[in-house]
Amino acid sequence: MKSSTDNQAADQISSLLTLINEAARTLQATYINGSGFVPSLDDTQPHPLDGKLSAPEMKEAVQLLEGACAQLCATLARPNHTVLNKFFLTALEPNCLRVALTCQIPDILQEKPSGMHVTEIGQRCGVEPSKLARILRLLSAKHCFREVERDTFGNNRLSVQLLASNPLYSLGLHMTGDTTEGATKLAETLADPQWGPSFLPVHSPWNKFTGQPMPMFDFWAQNPDMHARGERFGIGMIGWGTAVEAAAVVTAYPWSDLGPGATVCDLGGGVGAMAIQLARAHPRIHLKLQDLPDRMLQAETEVWPKACPEAIAEKRIQFQAIDFFVDLPIAGCDVYYLKNILHAFSTSRCLTILKGIRKSMKPSSRVLIHEYILQTAESGDKPANKQLKNAPAPLLNNYGEGRIRQYYLDVSLMVLVNSQERTLEEYVELGEEAGLKFMKVWEFGDMSGVELCAMEDN
Repeated sequence: MKSSTDNQAADQISSLLTLINEAARTLQATYINGSGFVPSLDDTQPHPLDGKLSAPEMKEAVQLLEGACAQLCATLARPNHTVLNKFFLTALEPNCLRVALTCQIPDILQEKPSGMHVTEIGQRCGVEPSKLARILRLLSAKHCFREVERDTFGNNRLSVQLLASNPLYSLGLHMTGDTTEGATKLAETLADPQWGPSFLPVHSPWNKFTGQPMPMFDFWAQNPDMHARGERFGIGMIGWGTAVEAAAVVTAYPWSDLGPGATVCDLGGGVGAMAIQLARAHPRIHLKLQDLPDRMLQAETEVWPKACPEAIAEKRIQFQAIDFFVDLPIAGCDVYYLKNILHAFSTSRCLTILKGIRKSMKPSSRVLIHEYILQTAESGDKPANKQLKNAPAPLLNNYGEGRIRQYYLDVSLMVLVNSQERTLEEYVELGEEAGLKFMKVWEFGDMSGVELCAMEDN
């Protein structure tokens, strides 16, 4: 006789299958309506939709598909099978991927679209062919590269994203290098009686691995030999922003309501990846880009002259170096925009940044914090304007693996700089302590925005 629990489990399986089917059909229709065909994994040329921002329904469908597929497999497969495959063995993947990146195998394979034998690949990159074949075979089984025939490999839709000309290449070197290496000391760091309870940036697993006595970004900035590492990270962040479609903020936030000549300060904007998007989409906005001196020099002399020379010619962009913890931002801007900034710092340092902005604001100024906002499994009974959208049942409220990036990034920050992603409540509390009042939470696809204004002075 079936129990109510048995019936509930069966109902959940049916609901997950329905979500998967509906999401897949939505994505298939989106591709066909947008270009007339669905991309093949074997394609090496970009699909026409690849370079465009995903429509909200497409983004939602991908999150539902990934979340439901992962939950279905975790439900139906034997638990020891899932733990072995999804948690233990995947630790090898970043190291195999690093081989492909450092050897620039995707670039080599571009010379023979039909496939290249591993003997030739090995000769070109200086790696023993039979060992290289085993690594490429594992990656091909994960659909990154394709094994055309035994020991002959070619690029595919995923591996061409790893070409050295793609900013994701730089991101991959960072993630499979600093992040993966630092993560090997995560358990040891958490167990350390001094470092484990600490939130100082010098008590990160990265510090434990490298033995460096200063925070990672400071180490890069203060050591000439590491400047290239900082530049690579800056380029990698362009790749990250493109992959997570951070540019959704350009269309989802009402920038045009600011009016002609409005000023937006992209604070900590690196070389200006997002500011470039804003400059192209909203030519009436005047932009102020502020970051460390090295990034400002790189932005002004290398990146913007190539990517957005019209903004320079029309004097719509100003470059000004800043140290968050010493200098105040440019005063009187209409919007102070912080993308992926506060997550890199402890609560006390975030307050220093926000209080500095508060001092620079005019009464009508806004602060837009563009970050991942952590969703927990419990949604609570909160007003709609004070919480993010929940996934449909029976998925986890936070979409599970459909929005897994926020949790990966949260742990990555712990590993590299001993910082964190935050919940909406934590951002609201930070703002209030800095003299800023919560206005609205925005959903920008993967990422979200917290809009704040100045509290009235007593």
